[in-house]
Amino acid sequence: MFSEVFQMDKILGFCEKLWYVIGANLLFLLSNLPALLFFLFVGASQVRTCLPFFLLCMVPAGPALSALFYTMNRLLSKTETGVWRDYRKAYRDDWGQKYLLAAGHMFLILVFEINIEFFAVQIPVFPLMILFVILFAAALAVTPNLYLLASRYRMKNRDIVKTSLILLVTRPVSTLGSIVSLGVILMLFELKAGTAVLFMGSLYGFLIAFMNRKVLHSLEES
Repeated sequence: MFSEVFQMDKILGFCEKLWYVIGANLLFLLSNLPALLFFLFVGASQVRTCLPFFLLCMVPAGPALSALFYTMNRLLSKTETGVWRDYRKAYRDDWGQKYLLAAGHMFLILVFEINIEFFAVQIPVFPLMILFVILFAAALAVTPNLYLLASRYRMKNRDIVKTSLILLVTRPVSTLGSIVSLGVILMLFELKAGTAVLFMGSLYGFLIAFMNRKVLHSLEES
């Protein structure tokens, strides 16, 4: 009898965790409605052609990603209080600051892409083109650091950017892990899109939060 109750308790606990993961993913997708509408009506193949408009649609992804990282950190630390409550709290907390951070981030990506095109096609200058390719890649690679820090600490945006860049350079293993995590999620989406869409956001957020636990802990101790 006791064994059956124990097993039932484990099953219910697993179901609660599973719902938390699925619920966080659904809230993340809803928070990125502009980007979803872009992919639906414009198409992923037109991202480069319509890059300014696409990046504008991606601005809400900043606060959404920050909220996703917060909920996955709560899940990791076993302090979750409900997916809606946790996600809403994280999304609304410093909402304006996170939007400004995301807007600045998307603007820099656009500027670097324009300069790549300019120095590759309009006025070919190979060293400058390579410079902006590196800056463009760094702007993409620093994304998890930006919104992970924004989800966890009350810092000014310039401090978030500075710390994120420092972590990008000084923690290459975490940087590589973040890139690999995104690659795994995209691979899963290619293989099983119908199933992956239910978990891909939360799984990515969980992997990033898990891999950066020691980094965040060391930041808090310093």
